[in-house]
Amino acid sequence: MTPTQLPTWTHPVAKAVDDASQPPPAEVKGTIPPFHLHGERNCGDHVHDPKASHIARYLARHGGNRDPSSAWNLPCTNCHARTTLNQLHDLPCGDLICRDCLLVKALTAKLSIERNHAKLHDVRVQLVENHNAFFYPPSPLSARDKRMLLRRNAQLKRSMARLAGFTCCGADMQLGRFLPYMGAAASRELWLAIRWMSDDPRGHRACAWPDCGAYLPMCCRYVVPGEAGRRWYCVTCQGNSMDCARSLHAAQSKFPYLPSGQPALTPCR
Repeated sequence: MTPTQLPTWTHPVAKAVDDASQPPPAEVKGTIPPFHLHGERNCGDHVHDPKASHIARYLARHGGNRDPSSAWNLPCTNCHARTTLNQLHDLPCGDLICRDCLLVKALTAKLSIERNHAKLHDVRVQLVENHNAFFYPPSPLSARDKRMLLRRNAQLKRSMARLAGFTCCGADMQLGRFLPYMGAAASRELWLAIRWMSDDPRGHRACAWPDCGAYLPMCCRYVVPGEAGRRWYCVTCQGNSMDCARSLHAAQSKFPYLPSGQPALTPCR
């Protein structure tokens, strides 16, 4: 089989013929969250500082000034269901939300990315161009030019967060902080979406295994000594893909929404 030829078998068959995927190197493993440890069991012991300005305002409005924090019975900002303070998750905008509403926020972000992926891709390309203009200018930049590029960078990041549904009350929710409180599948999908947002669009790749096709973050890319090309490890199917002399003939209409002409990969061990 040539390197550019896609095999017709999938993971179960591959393992049956003793062709199971090899684990990634330690430096790649270290970038991947332990999704199997994520879940509801990690909720319920959140420590909030009652003296923090947004917490103090929330307590004054809803909970008075009682102690300890676990005894406060407060409403979720979104659904208004009442629960103890240590069951709520604080957002940068000052809202405090329960786990159910947190999962809704994550799902909403996923749907927003699906709806706005073309616009997000364009904004991400502009971010890369703006970054290159700042750090690799053809001639020295004036202080005014630097300020303009920094302002442009902040504007583009705000646009990306809004298009992706990552904002609440106009502020980035920093959803990556809440991965441990979601289920394994939900946290993995959100992590992949966050990585897709932050990775250079030119480096976007999809798992080459026919029964997968999930996004392959750039942090999961590595080189095997003595082997030509690079490999990518897939956190979704635990398979590996590698460079090959092919490009996509048609745009990929589902996440990770690769455009036509983007380099393709082939399955490997």
